[in-house]
Amino acid sequence: MVERLSKTSRDTYDVWFFLKTRAPINRGIVENRSRMRFDQLVGKCISKLEKMNNRHILDGVGELLTTSQKDWAKVSLRDETIALLKLRAEG
Repeated sequence: MVERLSKTSRDTYDVWFFLKTRAPINRGIVENRSRMRFDQLVGKCISKLEKMNNRHILDGVGELLTTSQKDWAKVSLRDETIALLKLRAEG
């Protein structure tokens, strides 16, 4: 997500989905791929999302969502993803 955040919001949706469904995260793989500690990466994701403009929140994912899902994503996807990342960082 951190690598492509400015290019597509699909990763934001995917991260939200995996966190919402409590999918297990292999921290070793994440840390190896990102070359940073898991908590640092989560902090970086949160920081990037907080700076992100909702104007393009549907880029790369809008065509896959229903109208009601698009409405939700425009209003809540970014904030809910930030909240879930903060919870995962604490846990």
